[in-house]
Amino acid sequence: MKILMRGTVNPLTAPNTAKFIIENRTGGNICNMLFTHSVAEALMYSDDVEIDYVNTAKKKLDRYYADYVNDTYDCFVLPLANTFKVQGHEEMVSLADFIKMLKIPCHIIGVGIQRTLTGDKFIDTYPYNDEVKQFVSAVLNKSPLIGVKGEITSDYLSDLGFKPEKDFTVIGCPSMYLYGEKLPKVKALKLNGDSVVAFNSKVEFETRKGYAPVIDFLKSNMAEFKNPVYVAQQIDDIRMLYLDRYKRKRRDNKFYDIDKAVSFVDIHSWIDFFKDVNLSVGSRIHGNIAAVLAGTPALAIPYDRRVYEIADYHNIPIIDYKALDGASLTDIAEKTDFTTVNRGHGERFSHYLDFLHKLGLDTIYDHSYADGTPYDKLIAEQEFCGVIKAYGACGEAEQLERYRDAFPIVKKLQSDESIRGEELSAEIEELKAEIAQLKNPPKKKRGLFKKKNTDEE
Repeated sequence: MKILMRGTVNPLTAPNTAKFIIENRTGGNICNMLFTHSVAEALMYSDDVEIDYVNTAKKKLDRYYADYVNDTYDCFVLPLANTFKVQGHEEMVSLADFIKMLKIPCHIIGVGIQRTLTGDKFIDTYPYNDEVKQFVSAVLNKSPLIGVKGEITSDYLSDLGFKPEKDFTVIGCPSMYLYGEKLPKVKALKLNGDSVVAFNSKVEFETRKGYAPVIDFLKSNMAEFKNPVYVAQQIDDIRMLYLDRYKRKRRDNKFYDIDKAVSFVDIHSWIDFFKDVNLSVGSRIHGNIAAVLAGTPALAIPYDRRVYEIADYHNIPIIDYKALDGASLTDIAEKTDFTTVNRGHGERFSHYLDFLHKLGLDTIYDHSYADGTPYDKLIAEQEFCGVIKAYGACGEAEQLERYRDAFPIVKKLQSDESIRGEELSAEIEELKAEIAQLKNPPKKKRGLFKKKNTDEE
C-alpha cells in the first residue's frame, strides 16, 4: 500500500531545525504537523504501508505529476485545515483541477472554514462558493464521503447543496484521535503565582481592532504568573525566536516577551513539553489540543469559526472573547470543568473510525500489535530536538551555532530562482547582515550579538 499525503513535513523524520524554520517546512503553522501526524499514524497499519508527502501549495500540480501519482500511489489522502478561506483559496482551486486528473481514490480527512465569528451565514459572505462546489464535487467523484471539522462547516456544505451523511460527515479534528479511543486523564488544576501557564495567540489577527480584547487578556494575565511561556506556532514568530533579529520590526511590536517564548519542529517535543505545564490558554486550537494530548487543562478563546467548531465538537472548554475585559484567568480556571474534553471522546473516535472504514482505509485500530505499531517503531528510532528556546535564552555557543546552521540554507534559498521574491528577500538580507557581523566582529569586546542603540534596530 503506497499513500500520497498532503503535508509539508514527514512526521517520521526528525527535522533539521534550521532548515525547518528557514525554509518554512511547516507550511506556515506548526499545527499542520499535528493532524497530519495523527492521520499518518492511523493509516500505517503494516510495515508494507509507505507514505510520501507533497506540499500542494508549492508543487506544480500538472498533467505530468498526475500521471506519476496515478502510476505510483494507491490513494491520495488530504488532511486539511481551513481550506475554505479567502486568502490562499488558490490552492483549493488547483487541487480541484489536479484531483480531476487522478484515477486513484482521493480522501479528505478533515476540512473546515476560516472566517471570524459573525452573525452572517458563511455562504452569504464567502466569495468562492462556486470554487468550493467544484472542489468538493471533484473529491466526491473519487471518494464516498468527506470528513469535516465541525457543525459550522457542515451547515455551510448543506447550504451549498451537499447532503450530510451522504456527501460528508462531521469528524472533528484528526489530531484529537492521536491516541485512539482514550485521551489522557486531565490533570487537576489549582493555579497560583508559581504555576506554569502556556499562552498562545493567532498572529494573523493581532493587528485587528476586534482582536484587542484577546491580546489585552493574554498580556494582563501573563503578568500574574512568575513562569508564563508563550508558545509560538506561526513561522514568523518561530523565526524571531530562532534568530534574534529576524523580522525585527515585527518583533518589537509583540505583546509578549520573546525571550520567554518557545516553539517546536516536531509534535513529540511539543506534547512532551505540555506534560510539565499547568494550563494552556489562547486562540490557537491546536496549541490547546497539544496540551489536551498531554493531559494538561486547556482553555480555547475562539475568534474564528474554525476554532469554535473544533473546540465545540470536542468539548474543549471555551472562553467568549467578547467577555474578556478585566477577566481573571485564575477565576475563570477555578470555575471551569476541564474534564469535559474526555466526555464522549470514545463515541467520537468510533464515528471517526467508521468514517475511515467507509473510505475503504485499513487502520492500526483494526489490528493487534505485540510490540507496538509500525509507526511507533519508526518513531522510536528518531532523536527529536526538544524545545526550541528563544535566542535570548540561549548561551553564546548556541547562538553562534544557529547562525552557522542558517547561513548555508539562506545561500541556497538565495540561489533558488523558484522561491526568490518578496517573501524571503527581507529575511535573507537581514540574515546576511548578521553573518557579516559574525565574520567581522568589532574589535572591542562587547558580547556576542549585543544590540546597538541605533534607530535602525
